[in-house]
Amino acid sequence: MMIYQPSVNSTDRVVWHGGESTYLHYEKFINDMWLERDVQTLGSGLPRSMSEMHAEMVEYYQLSQVLEQERNKQLM
Repeated sequence: MMIYQPSVNSTDRVVWHGGESTYLHYEKFINDMWLERDVQTLGSGLPRSMSEMHAEMVEYYQLSQVLEQERNKQLM
């Protein structure tokens, strides 16, 4: 498992479960547990290196932040 979480106290993160998985999971910490909010497929398959995987995770995290803001606006 590989986790991208921008800070220790962050309440959201991106997780890759490892192995041959081609999915990134965006999760939020709610009520003392991590809940999956969204999933994205790695479009071009598994990255060739950990630095490429990290870059994919950061990019997906940033996209997920925008999507969360849009969801929150719709709820208002």
